[in-house]
Amino acid sequence: MFRTFRPLAALVAVLAIFALANRSPAQKPFGDPILDRMQKDVFFLASPECEGRGIETKGIEKAADYIAEAFQKAGLKPAMKDGSYFQRFQVVVSAKLGQPTSFVLTGPEDAKKEPKLGTDYSPMGFSPTSKAAGGLAFAGFGISAPPLKYDDYEGLNVEGKIVVILRRTPRYGVKGDKRFDTTAPDGEDSEYAPFTVKIEEARKRKAAGLIIVNDSTAAGKSDPLHRYGDHATGTAPAPFPVLHMKRALFDEILAAGKHPSVKELEDAVNEKLKPKSFELKGWKASAEVTIERKEVTTKNVVGVLEGTGPLKDETVVIGAHYDHVGYGLRWSTGGPAAQGKIHYGADDNASGTTAVMELARRYGAQKNRPGRRLVFIAFSGEEEGLFGSQYYCKHPLFPLDKTTTMINMDMVGRTKPVPTDWLGLFEKKDRLLVYGTGTAESFNELVDKVAKKSEFKVTKLAAGTGPSDHDSFYRKGVPVLFLYTGLHPEYHKPTDVPEKIDVRGMKKVTDFVEALADDALTREARPKYAVAKDPYRDPTDLTPRGPMGPRLGILPNYAYAGEGLMLEGVSPGGPAEKAGLKEGDVIVEIGGKPVRNVTSYMSAMGGQKPGTTIEVVVERGGKKLTLKADLK
Repeated sequence: MFRTFRPLAALVAVLAIFALANRSPAQKPFGDPILDRMQKDVFFLASPECEGRGIETKGIEKAADYIAEAFQKAGLKPAMKDGSYFQRFQVVVSAKLGQPTSFVLTGPEDAKKEPKLGTDYSPMGFSPTSKAAGGLAFAGFGISAPPLKYDDYEGLNVEGKIVVILRRTPRYGVKGDKRFDTTAPDGEDSEYAPFTVKIEEARKRKAAGLIIVNDSTAAGKSDPLHRYGDHATGTAPAPFPVLHMKRALFDEILAAGKHPSVKELEDAVNEKLKPKSFELKGWKASAEVTIERKEVTTKNVVGVLEGTGPLKDETVVIGAHYDHVGYGLRWSTGGPAAQGKIHYGADDNASGTTAVMELARRYGAQKNRPGRRLVFIAFSGEEEGLFGSQYYCKHPLFPLDKTTTMINMDMVGRTKPVPTDWLGLFEKKDRLLVYGTGTAESFNELVDKVAKKSEFKVTKLAAGTGPSDHDSFYRKGVPVLFLYTGLHPEYHKPTDVPEKIDVRGMKKVTDFVEALADDALTREARPKYAVAKDPYRDPTDLTPRGPMGPRLGILPNYAYAGEGLMLEGVSPGGPAEKAGLKEGDVIVEIGGKPVRNVTSYMSAMGGQKPGTTIEVVVERGGKKLTLKADLK
């Protein structure tokens, strides 16, 4: 999707002026120097001046300069060899197919096929403007996985050839000990499944181009092609054309060479987990792809504090992403009315960035600190797909094999009190979620130790994967911890403003991370990396999805501890709004099933079917109302 700000320039200017005039003034000083400076930081990063820190805006440059200046004043050294704090990289923000774009297959005895664009094949978004020609080779799933003793390229020379591979992995979707990659958490994709990993493997082997064919699980009944725009944005493109081709077309080529069909080859690999790769002798392909692509250069901000003593050559990383969604033209949850307005991103993730700067100041004040090297990173490109942390992990400024721990903070500024007992009869504490406790053998004990001394109700989750920058490090074998205070109605909306940040709570999260980091920096034995078996889940995101049933279109009040499920809001135009449900309603029954809490709500919705009408009983103003909702 091509995007430009020029047609919106006048509107944007008006909106910025309006926002400045109508934003409430910064909160009054706390009288505590730490709280005051953290408040100052989050208000600047989430100010109109920073334009929502979208990677295409000038405002994100101001934010990067602000963070770098904070690192410099704290005594952090620039991490780059050129004396800069900035690790620059490019992100593709829009691209579309141009002309000429073509694909031709030739075979023995003057066989020739000219597949139809959009029907038989489609260039994938990884493709640059490029040409390729060469013989064809089938390389199974395009995977080389020495730890799994599996290599589709073993004994196959693909240099100068166009390689045909299948999507995903062998035994895709299989769980338990029979799955292909037993090192991945059960129920999660293998690290060898992504397109980008397969493209890189073909590049390393000097392939001239890549053709991807759906495996049976991706093909389903219709064998859909990926549109070009599905993968057109992100980091640098592949070095050659990448095409997506129909299984039926590949079957014709296989049959002409008296080879087994796609299904037969796939079944054979799945049966014994042994590759079935070969050269398609006599067949050649030529492809030309023309792309109109727009890239922007953005940057991670990286500062370093060296340690001293026997552990000084090892590294601990503390990070948070500082980018956000700018004017909401991509990734806004506010609908069409929000597009063109500044999405300030106070909680997401000026809060985490503020905590990183605060910790930089604290550790920077410690002279000759014993222990491991401490690297602070403010990542960019996270909202586009973790691109900043992925770039760092591909081009680490300090060796990843000597990086013992990565601690990440994302959305840590909206603490909410929750009950400390399941009945909600006694004390309440602010909620804090800590992920990654399953990524190192010592992390459970460490988080428990810090939690006991904190003022939080801590929820521990083992997963090392997730929708934030720690994911990139975990996938490279680095133990990770990820801190998060939970989802809220302002997520990715213009209303995520600094006035709604709980500065005291944000400081408490920072204190929590400092305690974790103190241990990570000085513990003699480095954490032993472990594969977390539990997949990522967000217990604060209660929207029913997929097999759980249709959506009612509500946003629960996550802090409500009474009987039933209180609504913080309803989705515009959704079944709940149309049925008359309102903010503050407490759902106590759905379809004849009682709703006592979040779990029973999800269970009740999971039993419903799209296209039906259900009765929803709510309490409003001390009275019970029965409303009828038509489910989508």
